[in-house]
Amino acid sequence: MKNENVHRAFKDLVLALDTHASRIAIVERDGSTYTYSDFKMRIVGAQKMLREKGVRKGSKILVFVPMSVDLYAILEAIFSLGATAIFLDPWMKGRKMSQVIRQVKPDLFVVTKKINRIARLLPVTWFLKKWIVTNVVPQKDAWQIESVADSDNALITFTSGTSGQPKGANRTFAFLHAQSNVLKSHLVHPAQRNYVELTNFPIVALADFAMGNTVVIPDVNLMKIHQADSQAILEQLKKNKVNRLIVSPALLNRIISQIDNPADFALEEIVTGGAPISNTLLKQCVSKFPNIKLEAIYGSTEAEPIALTSFSAMLQEAQQPLNGIYTGVPVDAIQVKIIALKTGPVLTTELSQSILPDGKIGEVIVTGDHVNKNYFENEAAFVKHKIVDANGEIWHRTGDVGYLKNGGLYLVGRDHRVMKTADGVFYPYPLEQFVEQTFGFTDIGYLQNREGKFILHIGNCKTVVDFVAIISKIRGAGYPIDEVKTNAKPLPRDARHQSKLQIEDLI
Repeated sequence: MKNENVHRAFKDLVLALDTHASRIAIVERDGSTYTYSDFKMRIVGAQKMLREKGVRKGSKILVFVPMSVDLYAILEAIFSLGATAIFLDPWMKGRKMSQVIRQVKPDLFVVTKKINRIARLLPVTWFLKKWIVTNVVPQKDAWQIESVADSDNALITFTSGTSGQPKGANRTFAFLHAQSNVLKSHLVHPAQRNYVELTNFPIVALADFAMGNTVVIPDVNLMKIHQADSQAILEQLKKNKVNRLIVSPALLNRIISQIDNPADFALEEIVTGGAPISNTLLKQCVSKFPNIKLEAIYGSTEAEPIALTSFSAMLQEAQQPLNGIYTGVPVDAIQVKIIALKTGPVLTTELSQSILPDGKIGEVIVTGDHVNKNYFENEAAFVKHKIVDANGEIWHRTGDVGYLKNGGLYLVGRDHRVMKTADGVFYPYPLEQFVEQTFGFTDIGYLQNREGKFILHIGNCKTVVDFVAIISKIRGAGYPIDEVKTNAKPLPRDARHQSKLQIEDLI
């Protein structure tokens, strides 16, 4: 038994597995249920499966398994062996995926039967030497947990990257513990009973297990959230008496738009984040669920959460749309500063002079125990996205542009969407909020094209548009505008969250 020196990252889960053995831990898409006792046996079974393939402390395991009881069992098994789980953004192009796999050199590739049939045909996987097609057999043996250090990598998540080499955010065991603690401080049920929660965020589910909650896996293709069968999810909410939703804005929009009678549901809390939230969606939620907790979380791959607030506070602040998007007050476990916008690295000697006072717009930087400190074998990404201060503390550059005011954090855009003219600097979010509230459009993109012209793009446009009125209002708000373009189709956005504009397709 190697549980005597269990790292604190495991202790809450160990307690939940033993304390809540008969409680439902996971509800699969097809309605199959697994208690915490079942979950523990599957973790032990996954651990045995991995050991038989030679997985040891320090091994790197590339995991291609969708959200399921097997995914979470495999992840906990990997962690408890002291190995490292590798996640690749499923939307990553083949060339970049090949680049990452060659760089990481995984010791093992874990896939489902369905993915295995497809993966075997792809050149990107031909140099992966050892594979496992998932076949987790529950075991009643004791769960063996290897001793690990704070700095040991537990999980590395590779995102697509906008150009060049994809970057892999390292999540150490200390990071996972810190992140779980921050989430717990905001997500523990006020009456100390468990939540039955539907979420499409795997990292949130890991924290849920440490809290003894029940996780319902959404019956949806996460690769096509914007096309989700909302009726299937509504049935899951009813059947399982789900009392908390933690989902992306795109999925929340699909769900909320189909709810006709809120009294049919047991929802007590809705949390969303990971992408901007339209005022239209905020209003729908407040209107349909006026008496439940509605909360928005702001964060990123490298730092989640950064700040949080209520839907009502966001709507209150949105009455002044040109102020930007209100994200709330930064969480206690994080430090947030605003620095002057700069292309290229920020040196240690430059940092103190770069910090801006409240009310001044610049780039949002953060530090804390649950903020990613480095990237997997990628010094260029570290130099670009990190700043080391005079005390050796590592700050993450979010790429978000905003300002602090009265303790709250407001966002006005992304660093690559800052627009400049001889008359000044302009940011997209305030103007996009203003147009949404003034004219009711929700699929909007305000940007500057290669010729320097300012264009407002309106997607999903099915009605006649008064171009003169829109241009007049925009100029009246103090923003430059040369043209308004409409399209019956949605504007091109990132595949993951359907939120970030694909600028290159529009300019």
